[in-house]
Amino acid sequence: MNRYVSGRFYDVMSLRLIAALEDMAVTELIVGRRRHTFLQNESAESVTHKLRGRNVVCYHFGSMTEGTTTPGMGSDIDTLWCHDDVNIMSGWPEWERGRHNLLMVKHETCSPQHYRLQEARRDLPLPLTQPYNEYCVTDHDGKIYRSNKLYAHTMRRTVADENLPYVHAGPSHSWSEMYDFVDAYRCRTLPAECDSWFTRSRPGNWPTPEMLQVARELGCFLIPDGHCYSEHSAVEWRVSPSLIERHLMFSMGIIHIQCYVTLKLLKKDIINPYLNGNGKLTSFHCKTALFYAREQLLPEMWTVDRLFDCIMYCLERLRDWTISGHCPHYIMDEVNLFDGKLNIAQRDCLHTILTIIIGTHLAPLVFVETDNLGVRLLHNVYTVAIWDMTPRRAVCQGITGFLSVYGNVHQMKNVLHILHFTAGCSPDELCLYLHSLTTQLPLQQLHRHNSEQALCRMDAVNREYMIRYMQQHLASTAASVCLQQDIQIGSRIWSWYSAAMNTDVSSTRMKLASMLICKGDLQLAAVVLEDVERRYDSTVQAMCGCGRMDPLVVKPRESFTEAVHEENTDVLSTNRVAYCVRFLPQERFCVPPILRYEMVRAVGDDIQHMHPTEREWMNWAVVDSRPFLHYLLYLTFRGLGLRHRQLQALRSLEDSIRDGVDHDQVFHWETAAHLLAHCLEMENRPDLALDLYLTSQEDLPRNNAANWHIRRLTSI
Repeated sequence: MNRYVSGRFYDVMSLRLIAALEDMAVTELIVGRRRHTFLQNESAESVTHKLRGRNVVCYHFGSMTEGTTTPGMGSDIDTLWCHDDVNIMSGWPEWERGRHNLLMVKHETCSPQHYRLQEARRDLPLPLTQPYNEYCVTDHDGKIYRSNKLYAHTMRRTVADENLPYVHAGPSHSWSEMYDFVDAYRCRTLPAECDSWFTRSRPGNWPTPEMLQVARELGCFLIPDGHCYSEHSAVEWRVSPSLIERHLMFSMGIIHIQCYVTLKLLKKDIINPYLNGNGKLTSFHCKTALFYAREQLLPEMWTVDRLFDCIMYCLERLRDWTISGHCPHYIMDEVNLFDGKLNIAQRDCLHTILTIIIGTHLAPLVFVETDNLGVRLLHNVYTVAIWDMTPRRAVCQGITGFLSVYGNVHQMKNVLHILHFTAGCSPDELCLYLHSLTTQLPLQQLHRHNSEQALCRMDAVNREYMIRYMQQHLASTAASVCLQQDIQIGSRIWSWYSAAMNTDVSSTRMKLASMLICKGDLQLAAVVLEDVERRYDSTVQAMCGCGRMDPLVVKPRESFTEAVHEENTDVLSTNRVAYCVRFLPQERFCVPPILRYEMVRAVGDDIQHMHPTEREWMNWAVVDSRPFLHYLLYLTFRGLGLRHRQLQALRSLEDSIRDGVDHDQVFHWETAAHLLAHCLEMENRPDLALDLYLTSQEDLPRNNAANWHIRRLTSI
């Protein structure tokens, strides 16, 4: 390393750069929280698919999951859906009867990293001879291959049906710039292209033999993406060692992460603007340079005072590759990562800007505008006051709040999918389903390896969470049948309510209180509701997984982010969140009569105009916890004859709606307004109630129970 500047300048600037990156929340704590949140969500979605009978496993990759991003980068969320119902064979001995079998074929036209997938029969280990749909492509030699256009066409049809935009980039397909979805198959055995990586000599101690063994177990995917220069790209599938790469990234320390983030910031604000569309350096090029640096540099180089040296090494590797014209994939070194990204002239242009950055000893870092990195570096050098910089603690709290909202919202979306899957089931059928949840072993079904112990633990936690939520739903459904038939609610139903209490701060308790009010047990209902009121302090954040709370947009309340920031790595704190309360039609006898109108929102052809994200729950009664709490308190105290407490609950209901709308605490505004309007009806103010219903109708003309309430009041 004596060819690098190793004097005090690099040492001091390394420390200043680390301080600036930590101000941008590139710290061990935040990296750990990012990884935990997205792995938790990955596990929850996979478990949800399994509980719905789908043989699909979800994986999150990219900077959000690795923790290699900053708020200003605007990183998207990369999701891979692995379809494990398809058996990918490296040879005919791996054929399985009754399954959809595809044989990996290294055709003479295939470049390194690419294969064709030959269709096989289900009854015999023989090639298919007749195509069965339009995605079976017959080659000139009569062999039938699987087209890689299947999932792209499926997504295009889906977004067209939902009237959503279609976003396409490489193998990813989505309806939003912020989400990338890729469908894939799992390779049964590790492709030959990866063999040399496991056996080549290495000067350092990374990856360790243990890491290499884990990497063999993790294996690879085949994703629908042909080579950019191929004439037969429509039938080519690319080998993707994404799990291995994620495993390598997770082994990195914070100094490696900070090196990689700096490379990405230079790429975003300095290198690619200089190229001005004349080619593009990608984050994966930077990651590849980091992998080689991590392998080649000795551990003593990766210290806080040598960060500049490590960044310079990565930049020099990138520059060397522009000279050779070959940027080798870290795991499959025959693959050239410049293909389709940079031609000869573009590589020359990239070589020029890299030479400038290296020759000026990373001086262009002061011109990086993302997250004010350049300004933060100057601040650390000159110690001047800069008023537009967000303090480190506030940045970290903001990221923690975002992660908590994102994780909780997606957790509730998974619950919604399970509820929709079981909608219409009787209590007996729900009991059988719940029994299957408690006895099956989703850990094995998710194809986890021994190396994925953390994910296995998350699978178990997510399964237990789903079981608790299903117990809440089962308890309310069974209690509804009892109230309908006027029979006693048995001890088993009470035990289900009890087991589901810790889903969050309020939802189970609210459903219990609602049932008690419908049952006529107002004293016990008051006890439950007052308990919820005590728990619902200023640190509790309302959460909605019905599509009305965008986790990329909604900013949680500061008191919530402060409280969660002080807790452990798991930001999905159920004692800090209040989910919206959902009643399915089979729970209607546990619902106050006014809410039953929400189960029949559609009037006329309204059903044709439902928003795609709301179709699953439009015939349910869904209400935010806090307004529902005060509404139930109003009903309870009215029934008990406690007029003062009744009026207090009415004022609290008004305040909760007003403040909730202003501070992103109410997401089902129209339903909350209907509860308030009903209270005004009971206060003998039908004029004010009608005004509220009309306001609700004006805000949401279709699929709104206000239409029924307006008819009801005007007919009176």
